[in-house]
Amino acid sequence: MDPIAWTASRLLDGLSYLPYFKGKGLLALWIVRLCGLSHQPTMRLPNGGRMWVGNDNAGHMLLPYLIGKYEHRVTQVFQHYLRVLPPEKCVMDIGANVGYYAVMAAYQRSRVGSGKVFAFEPNPLAFQYLQRNAGLNALDNLIALPWAVADKSGQMKLYLSLQGITFGSLRSYLSHLTESCEVPAVSLDEFMAQHLDSQIGLMKVDIEGAEMLAFLGGKETLCRDRPIILYEEREESYTAFGYSTNEVRAFLQDLGYRLHEVSVESDVDLYLLALPGENA
Repeated sequence: MDPIAWTASRLLDGLSYLPYFKGKGLLALWIVRLCGLSHQPTMRLPNGGRMWVGNDNAGHMLLPYLIGKYEHRVTQVFQHYLRVLPPEKCVMDIGANVGYYAVMAAYQRSRVGSGKVFAFEPNPLAFQYLQRNAGLNALDNLIALPWAVADKSGQMKLYLSLQGITFGSLRSYLSHLTESCEVPAVSLDEFMAQHLDSQIGLMKVDIEGAEMLAFLGGKETLCRDRPIILYEEREESYTAFGYSTNEVRAFLQDLGYRLHEVSVESDVDLYLLALPGENA
């Protein structure tokens, strides 16, 4: 690495320790440009882990990670429940993408000496990034799986975008989802039947509209383990799968969950926190 890129990389690392302030984004962008396109900086996660995003990844993702504003409120809620999660419980990240939440969870769990993290990501390129980020933190407890999670097991078509290269959905509900590939899928109940020594304590689900499929295929597991669930709600993507946000909410409420809205920096996306009624 040339001296300028090395210095910029150190500055970027130091900047990640500072709380958000006005102008932090512009400063981070200036430092990234100093690094050059050949250098791929790593980001410090809120709990101390590290993650590689890469200049070739979807560009709009870079700055929010760098300045600590990526899904800020969702991150706070996720971290809170990570801290209070019993040591014997595992974490499940369904739709892990490049590993922001999965790495955060595995890093936190490794510090208490226990706790598996199962991370599902069917997009082939995003899965490569996920594996790289697990290796970057030497996380033996992060189990990365290149599968979609749905209501049944088998092969499914995943629609991909040339714009957001780590984006994918089991329905082509956006105009830029012009590519596709076949990926293996598994239901949550069938997966957990092969992991009887594990009990889910916390789940994050963000799978571009297929959230209901994951819940339907994991009904037995949800009733047995009673995990805390953070999931994305988006009417547009749900419609492509043939159901509504109200139907998803009703399904979870029928299982005894109480729902709380968690704000995100978007006009169309919303995260829901689903707490088992007995713990709400």
